[in-house]
Amino acid sequence: MNPKVSVIVPVYGAEAFLPTCISSLRAQTLRDNELNFVCDGSPDHSLANLRRVEPLDSRIRVIAFEENQGVSAARNAGLDAARGDYIGFCDGDDWAEPQMYETLLRAAEEAGADVAFCRVFKDRGEAREDVPLGFDDGTVFSREEIGRTLIPAMLSRPTDSDELPLSGYTPRNLFRREAIGSHRFRPDIRYAEDLLFIVACMKDARRAVAVDRAYYHYRFHSGSVTKHFSFHVPESYEKSNDALEALLADSPECMRRMKIRRRKMAVGTVRNFCYPGTPYAFWERVRRAKAYMNRPDIAALFDDVKPSDFPAQLGVKLFLMQRRMAFAMCFLFTYVFDRV
Repeated sequence: MNPKVSVIVPVYGAEAFLPTCISSLRAQTLRDNELNFVCDGSPDHSLANLRRVEPLDSRIRVIAFEENQGVSAARNAGLDAARGDYIGFCDGDDWAEPQMYETLLRAAEEAGADVAFCRVFKDRGEAREDVPLGFDDGTVFSREEIGRTLIPAMLSRPTDSDELPLSGYTPRNLFRREAIGSHRFRPDIRYAEDLLFIVACMKDARRAVAVDRAYYHYRFHSGSVTKHFSFHVPESYEKSNDALEALLADSPECMRRMKIRRRKMAVGTVRNFCYPGTPYAFWERVRRAKAYMNRPDIAALFDDVKPSDFPAQLGVKLFLMQRRMAFAMCFLFTYVFDRV
């Protein structure tokens, strides 16, 4: 018989945190599962650690890439190997509460849902944030409600905001295998690949159910990729957004939210030039930011925005993007906004 749940864990550069991740998955109250770890050519001792624990638990399967191929390729390899009736995900530097997969599975089965999703904790050292979900526990979304309510909430807030939308973060979800079908993560998209995969699966889901309790621990640390410069921005953002719009073209509300999403990611692209790890000296950041902000498609995103309608910091960002003031944007992202 197939296990009830397969958990797929891409692993790269996670040596310091991997033992906690492994322990949390082995300690799940749902015992009928398999744990597929995909070591993505990690340069540390992650693979050796996985090989050490593999004989200790028959549920563990280790897949090893000789060279780094990216998180999308790693998750796809895990999907291709998965045998479970339901599929979950965990990242190698994160961890899960013991009841997570049993609770999500029970919620999905009781609601007849193809997707169940929960709240997450954001762990920053000793600080822990329980991120609100925005939906009552047990809320069931029909196919129509998924398209009308759930997917738009994942794309953006109703208006421009510094707050994040409902996270398109793969590990908070448990998917019925049939809802995933042939959907896979796009290896050519290295950022925002999660949301594209989730939306594609959600569009094929008959029902989804919310679990308004936090079970997944999303760990922020010095090696976290989301706060470091990446050469893959903005190309990954733009590919992801183009693919999302192709999927959602028949929904006016989704397309309205996509413009808000594109604005937020345009600001994020300028911020990326200034993140730790940037190879660019300050004036090169300004030059690149200016060239990006002057692109007609980027400039057009901000034409109809009224910066004075928004809180001060967000209003400043929107104003500077609208006026294409690259020096001021780079100065603020280098010395002010991300320092406080």
